[in-house]
Amino acid sequence: MLVVLAALGLWQLLTATGALNRASFPTMWSTLRALGDQLTTSGFWTTIGQTVEGWALGLALGGTAAVLVGSAIGLSRLASRSTAPVIEFLKAVPSIAILPLAIVVLGTHLQMKLTLVGYAVFFPLVIQVVYGVRALDPTVADTATTLQVRGLRRFLVVVLPSAAPFIATGLRISAATALILEIVAELIGGAPGLGQRILLAENAGPTMFPLMYAFVLVTGILGIVLTGMFTLGERRVLHWHESQRNLRGATR
Repeated sequence: MLVVLAALGLWQLLTATGALNRASFPTMWSTLRALGDQLTTSGFWTTIGQTVEGWALGLALGGTAAVLVGSAIGLSRLASRSTAPVIEFLKAVPSIAILPLAIVVLGTHLQMKLTLVGYAVFFPLVIQVVYGVRALDPTVADTATTLQVRGLRRFLVVVLPSAAPFIATGLRISAATALILEIVAELIGGAPGLGQRILLAENAGPTMFPLMYAFVLVTGILGIVLTGMFTLGERRVLHWHESQRNLRGATR
């Protein structure tokens, strides 16, 4: 908290004294006033809802596809060898590079945001899932085979719990990536949300710069909140796992 207060104080000092051009950098107080004015409007919360909706749906679609595809690849050597070159190539393609194609095909609607976010989430997470499936303890695998645990039941009660820590880590990282791509899709693609409001405030001229910076602050706060939610969820869902037990022991 002291670091945050110091940063805000430095921001106010540099802009108030003219060290930073106030035409481009509004003061901290004017930005916070603009943010306070927005908090009482329904449009502000609607804008946040539009961003969160695209983020959540894109993360869910990309995450579900990554878990299914990653599990299939991790359980089959043939699938792993066949798909490795394709995955290595596509994961190297920046997600923002497909934005023009997504806009042309899908327009500036929710579908465009879902496509961009889902693409950005899929490849980092699918690699985590593959590693998680391959990390299955041989003793556990042999025990499941001896007990004739097969098919879907084996996947749900043996493979998935073993890969859960890898999936949770991948989801936590992907959640931040998804929010970044969500804002980019709104900022560049013109889809409704916080990114669009930042762009509109910038285009309105210097008098609206405090509002622009206010929305930038909101995106940062939203990122902290969403990442924190995933961290707490990971600790609660994986409370049985050794990594979380060690973490609780270290905090004590």
